[in-house]
Amino acid sequence: MTMQKKSLFLALLAAGLIAGHAGAAALPGWVDGVDYALGNVVQYQGQRYEVQIAHTAWTGAGWNPADAVSLWKPLGPCATGAGDACNPVGVTTAKYTTWAGGAKGAYSLVHDDLCGYTTDGQISYADPELAKRGLRAAFGVISGNCAPYHWQAAKQFIAHGHEIFSHSRSHVNSNTAAWSSEAQINGSADDIAANLNGYLPSFFAWPSDITPDAPLAHLRSQTGYLGGRAANRVDANGNIQWGMAAGVNAADFADPFMIKADAFTQSGIWSLYPQGSEILNLHIDAAIAQGGWSLRTAHGVNDASWETIPLARYQGHLDYAKAKVDSGELWMAPPSDVIRYRFARQNCTPVIVSDGNGQAAVQFDASTECQRYATTLTLDIATDRAVSSAGAMQGGNPVAVARLDASHYRLSVNPLGGNVSLQLR
Repeated sequence: MTMQKKSLFLALLAAGLIAGHAGAAALPGWVDGVDYALGNVVQYQGQRYEVQIAHTAWTGAGWNPADAVSLWKPLGPCATGAGDACNPVGVTTAKYTTWAGGAKGAYSLVHDDLCGYTTDGQISYADPELAKRGLRAAFGVISGNCAPYHWQAAKQFIAHGHEIFSHSRSHVNSNTAAWSSEAQINGSADDIAANLNGYLPSFFAWPSDITPDAPLAHLRSQTGYLGGRAANRVDANGNIQWGMAAGVNAADFADPFMIKADAFTQSGIWSLYPQGSEILNLHIDAAIAQGGWSLRTAHGVNDASWETIPLARYQGHLDYAKAKVDSGELWMAPPSDVIRYRFARQNCTPVIVSDGNGQAAVQFDASTECQRYATTLTLDIATDRAVSSAGAMQGGNPVAVARLDASHYRLSVNPLGGNVSLQLR
């Protein structure tokens, strides 16, 4: 080896750029005529060797690790039960799926007016039907109207995985003299916490879906709230600018306090979809087709509430949603969960590193914004070659790994749980 080539080799070796993969550096091969220090490890003819006598630029026959037994200590074969110790599998990409589980779209079913306006069908019908199918929804509390049995029902909703959100304290419109942001936003949150064992709402829905700028600014300033349903703006002259609250949210929606929705009415009036069509299911279809997030605003089920959903129609809708969830097309979750996922995947950046033992690992950028939204995320990794098995550990606990194909794998991770060490072979 010429001095120029030798110098280049050593520079590349020191930089970890020879035969390396993202997060997993290959063991360098023995090179004739290179300086070797005590403790250096190389690979040669499928075996690993460690320098036990330092030597400088020795060249010629007989100095290779297999022959110069006094210079080199054999460490064993490259191929072991744990994989290829000389050329560990590398990870070429690690990225989050747009929605949990790799679903094409996200969907939230939101029931307003718990505790008010004869919506007890939410207790008698909505929760049981959701539970039968293992689906999760959200229920908006008018906190000043709640009787003890409403709070008990809300506790059951939480136990079933549903979200309780604030729909104000007394359902007065925020563009009226009766409105107080402190009472209707903060006071409602206090009521909920006091009656639900400290549970704090993180989502807010405006009565009648309207608000002037000042109440919206107040909501944004409250650290406990992650977002809210979009409202039609009330301008300085008191005019309501209708049409601002309806729609499907893009996958990378920017403003969590302006989450667009579609309102249920039995006729379909005011809906995004044609009157007479099944607007419940069409909102799911739109989320899947657009790769976005659809939020459905509803009220009671099979009760005397405003535009209640007939029971058979509700059951049919849940069956439709369950089929889309089971097919992997849809992620159905309460709104705060969707907001957390969307902003956690933006702020908790995965980075491919080495675990210190030659295996690839993934670490996370746990920034302040990551910590604010952190939740379980679906992470897809791609390896630089086909592997026969894949495992993962995080925080000393095994992480379930799903095989997509021989070089693509999927796992669920918590970005605040520490590095994920991968076992790939």
